[in-house]
Amino acid sequence: MKSIPLQVLFILFVLSQILYSVRAEDSFTLHGQIQFNDDGMGNGGSDVWGHTTPNGEDYAIMGILEGVVFIRAEDMAIIDTVLGPMESDPYYHRDIKTFSHYAYVVSENTGTNEGVQIIDLSGLPESVELVNSYIYNGQIKSHNMSIDTAMGFAYICAQGGGGFRVVDINTPENPSDINLIYTEQIHDVFARNDTAYTAEGWRGTFAIYNMTNKTNPELLARVDIPNNGYVHTVWPSDDGKYVVTTEETVPKTVKIWSIEDMGNIYMVSEFLGDNFVAHNAQVMGTRIFISHYTYGMSVIDFSDPTDPIESAHFDTFPENDDPSPPWFGNWGIYQYTENGYVYGSDLDGLFTVLNYQKGSDNGTLYGDVNGDQIINTLDLTILINVLLFDVELNQFQWMRANVNFDSNLDILDLLMISDLINSN
Repeated sequence: MKSIPLQVLFILFVLSQILYSVRAEDSFTLHGQIQFNDDGMGNGGSDVWGHTTPNGEDYAIMGILEGVVFIRAEDMAIIDTVLGPMESDPYYHRDIKTFSHYAYVVSENTGTNEGVQIIDLSGLPESVELVNSYIYNGQIKSHNMSIDTAMGFAYICAQGGGGFRVVDINTPENPSDINLIYTEQIHDVFARNDTAYTAEGWRGTFAIYNMTNKTNPELLARVDIPNNGYVHTVWPSDDGKYVVTTEETVPKTVKIWSIEDMGNIYMVSEFLGDNFVAHNAQVMGTRIFISHYTYGMSVIDFSDPTDPIESAHFDTFPENDDPSPPWFGNWGIYQYTENGYVYGSDLDGLFTVLNYQKGSDNGTLYGDVNGDQIINTLDLTILINVLLFDVELNQFQWMRANVNFDSNLDILDLLMISDLINSN
């Protein structure tokens, strides 16, 4: 019998301390749901966003029939509701973004607290407070907005869809308009680090602007989408190498574009769920989170941008996958939480919280020696037996055990598998 290296003795001790496992695929499990009011015709719910307090509590902020509601994710407690305008828009569009301890809400409606609602969240978990409803130059309505949180500027789609407003919110309760960028058409805008991305509706384009000079921005690129539908959203990857677009038109796909060379932007791949129409797509790391109307909520693994794979799915509207207007099902999705929650909002007022666990990229789970789609202490035990007792592995087991790709099975592979489990 071989002598047991000290490193292996250490690993044997570590085995007893490990409680987590890594899965091959992403997973969604239902945490809870709340049904809010609709208008009797299935309308009332709109977008959803989130806020994490300094002590690590996650809160959802959802547009509902009467305004916006604030929900603590852990116990699904409804903390507060801020009333909003309810006139002139039958879909009750409300879009929400956060900056510091403030929520900013825009709406296509008129009426109570119309304009950009500014809500102070510092009173959580007891309550929130509406501190201002900001209107500039008659701009009451807006369909969507984005906040460049690094720079302290809000980018607000102009009333009527004729461009976007650049608004300084570095004094959060007292914004000031800086400029209006005319774009002919616009449906949505995303802003980060002085770069703005616009989705330009039936114009069939998306555009990218350098916003370093807010009064004289530079148009970096405008891309015509071939055989376009209604260009609905655009969202960049974390590294800025790709953008993801949706077209709210059957059967137009969710598209991934390479933007590394602004002079040569091209589509690298596409995806579409079973109902053939997506609503919004948002990027976090190597995943795209999609609100997909009657198909529900989807996560797409695009760690290989040329080969996007659906890695998790939860159907909030199991009745059918009908793509036809009037729209039903999942409108909004939000994944940037501290505690692994993903929020969903449906048009009929259904609010959903899912527990999300990220799996391995591309579903290839190196370290899963026994092939059960989970990396856990069983895999470590198998590899220890290989190292100590010359237990043989088949070709596929050996490939998955060689985590560091050095053509040897040794203590380094044990340590890397242990790290994979502990890092989850």
